[in-house]
Amino acid sequence: MTINTRKTQLAIAIAATSLLAACGGDSDNDNNPSNGGEQSATLPLTRLATIPLGAELTGLEVTEEGDAFFNIQHPADSLPDAENKAAIGAWVDANINELPAGITPITVPDPTSSDAETTRMALGSYQVLGREGYNYRGDLPFGLGHITVLDKNEASVLQSNDPDFNAWIADGENSGYLFTAWEDRPGGVSRLALSKTDDGWTVNGALNVDFSGVNGTMINCFGSVSPWGTPLTSEENYMASEVSATAQWNQAGAGGYPSYNDVKNIQTYLDGTFPNPYDYGYIVELTAPTGTPQPVKHFTTGRMAHENAIIMPDEKTVYLTSDGGSQGFFKFVADDAQNLSAGTLYAAKVTQDAGTDNATTGFDITWIELGKSDNATIETLIRSFDGLDENDFVEGDTNYISQQQVDDYAAAYVAGGDNSALDPIAFLETNAVAMAMGATTEFNKMEGININPAGAASGEVPYMYVAMADVAGSMADGTGDIAIDANRCGIVYRFDLETDFNVSRMEPAVVGGPYDGGATGDKCSVDNIAQPDNLFVMNDGRLLIGEDSGNHVNNMLWLYTPNAAE
Repeated sequence: MTINTRKTQLAIAIAATSLLAACGGDSDNDNNPSNGGEQSATLPLTRLATIPLGAELTGLEVTEEGDAFFNIQHPADSLPDAENKAAIGAWVDANINELPAGITPITVPDPTSSDAETTRMALGSYQVLGREGYNYRGDLPFGLGHITVLDKNEASVLQSNDPDFNAWIADGENSGYLFTAWEDRPGGVSRLALSKTDDGWTVNGALNVDFSGVNGTMINCFGSVSPWGTPLTSEENYMASEVSATAQWNQAGAGGYPSYNDVKNIQTYLDGTFPNPYDYGYIVELTAPTGTPQPVKHFTTGRMAHENAIIMPDEKTVYLTSDGGSQGFFKFVADDAQNLSAGTLYAAKVTQDAGTDNATTGFDITWIELGKSDNATIETLIRSFDGLDENDFVEGDTNYISQQQVDDYAAAYVAGGDNSALDPIAFLETNAVAMAMGATTEFNKMEGININPAGAASGEVPYMYVAMADVAGSMADGTGDIAIDANRCGIVYRFDLETDFNVSRMEPAVVGGPYDGGATGDKCSVDNIAQPDNLFVMNDGRLLIGEDSGNHVNNMLWLYTPNAAE
């Protein structure tokens, strides 16, 4: 039996509650802000899983029935056959919605042992549903994770080993579809048709979502499922946050666009058409998920390095995280419920508490309006940049939106008047406009964001959590709105949800460390988080935390229990 939702089956694995301690100073240098700082609190953490060497844990997804999925992204090439291939998988033999209060934590493997080469669970087991290259009896001729030209299976552009976001869409009892994002350039999304029996999960078919109608996607990262049951995949376009980078999009050769290979790969995907940079960097909704999925790019959510979007129970308010350095934190409010095609985009302005201790310092939040628009209006501006290629590049100039245009837009918008007459530049150069308007653009490695929808709606779990994988860079340079001590192990922040689902405060909830920058193995304590990425808020308010870290030899999955140490 590989799937069981009965508590009696869970009792086999129950032991004493584990409260893992992360105490003491930083063994490298307690006074060096680049090293994470001193940690002294006992943390209510239980280590639920370790994954293979070199791999990132991605795609945390838990269904209403308590089934769970997660992926093994880019495991080390040196691992034994099979384990060295990226995997999509299910956490079986456990009802995640009914995890007991006491679970014996999985041990940290010896990095030289076979335990370090596979996925190990404290409770239940891991069932592989597919690995990169699986063709599922010919349903995917090039194999799982292959990106093909215009997704017509005519030729392969690349083989990805980076499965990220998972979305579960049920279509009946014990059956449904698992959507998986492939975090590549160009990106993709696969869909597995699954059914469940007492013997586990069965894959009944597979397909790739056709993104040709939206000119493809780029770096499909984490995501969420909308309250109305559609997957939302995030385009993590790092260069979209920099006006200067976009200006070089069509500059070939040395000194040109920093990720020019990405541009050429997308050109190959488009069967030779030179891509428009403003087509990439949005939240993409997959409508008709149980039929023929239809992607809709919501330009209204802004163009940035989208990590994740989470929609509040009002079905209008959306919070958006942007990965990378010197990024903003964003909110979109739709004009109408269940419709992201029109609305208003905001950026956060934070005011730091007194002090710099990353373990205790919180921030007050206000919101700055960046613009109001709709998908159709924004796309009209996007299409004005079609047809440009390397032949149009002029040294010292740009064929795209300039910093001067960003500054002029920001000044005009702040001044007021008939803002409807302005081109919707804020939705194409979102981070730059946020900076020009005085919003805080100092967040570093802002990753997963999550709520418990039912608990948020009822007020029983009135929190939103955000993972900051690496508190460094502009967050810890001693200047600007954010000036706290660095924490290279990361912090999970908690936001209290107000009655209208606004947030006006963020505070540290789970603080990584201590950090030893000189260690040859685990640089962050193995009894604490290291660079949190994926998050999932459970029905009872507990939090699943998945890692994307080079500071643990084997990345881990954690269970955080708020107030467990009180």
